[in-house]
Amino acid sequence: MLKPRINYFREPAAIQTYRISPAEEGLTIYQILRQRLKISRRLLRKLRHNYRVRINGLYQDFSTPVKTGDLLELNFNFQEESSLTAEPMNLDIIYEDQNLLVINKPAGMLVHPAGDEKIGTLASGVIYHLRKQNNYNRFRSIHRLDRNTSGLILIAKNQYAHNYLTNQFVRGKVRREYLAFVRGVIGEEQGMIDAPIGRTENSIIKRQVDFDKGKRAITHFKVVKRYANATMVSIRLETGRTHQIRVHFSYLGHPLLGDNLYGGSDELIKRHALHSYRLICRLPLSHEKKEFTAALTPDLQDLLAHLSPLKR
Repeated sequence: MLKPRINYFREPAAIQTYRISPAEEGLTIYQILRQRLKISRRLLRKLRHNYRVRINGLYQDFSTPVKTGDLLELNFNFQEESSLTAEPMNLDIIYEDQNLLVINKPAGMLVHPAGDEKIGTLASGVIYHLRKQNNYNRFRSIHRLDRNTSGLILIAKNQYAHNYLTNQFVRGKVRREYLAFVRGVIGEEQGMIDAPIGRTENSIIKRQVDFDKGKRAITHFKVVKRYANATMVSIRLETGRTHQIRVHFSYLGHPLLGDNLYGGSDELIKRHALHSYRLICRLPLSHEKKEFTAALTPDLQDLLAHLSPLKR
């Protein structure tokens, strides 16, 4: 039996468990961790070196076979350095477990610090939240939202969850859906925008459709409702380029309302009218498929109330 230098199983809140099923009997601990739980080889080495895996309360070599009903215990809470300032913040948490946070981000908030803006970011609020739970892992977002895009964002609470969810994200298995209000009336009921996106010359912020140097970008959309001079659309991203939705709809001639960077008027709303309203992914450890939703923000509901109905 292996003898650890430090006992990482003293804090019950840090321990995650997995019960071995009849179909898994005879597999080794390594095979359970690698094949069933989808833990990366790099993280496996880290877990082994730090004695952060037990089976039935004992530290065993990873080549040990398991039996039905065996209890696997893991601890992914590492002491990681972070340059972020932890700030108390009223986070709108849609879902939370030991591995994942799903947060409804307000418009106007940066996800990460940028330039001179070191405080007031979502990252700072999440770090404070984690520290209160004695979780000293660093901040890990699975994807990005622009400052003025509201809605759902996935945050991993440890390295395992980050690897697991990022793998889903890269393979297009995380479904992200947005609601947007665009200028003008879109005639099609649904469509796909397949147009590469690159940087706009002489700008570090703005992007444009660029068929010569741009990177592949695909956006799917469906019309939800038409108004006198606007359309509400549901959008699903196949790729995740910077400003992708904003650039693509501006390219179509239907810029987002409020998006004055890409040709939209801010007469009715002072930020681009875009909301991340639906996310679907599988949860780390359990592999359970989950759906999360977030209602329209008050400013988008106010915009909705000011849009004139379409006259037939």
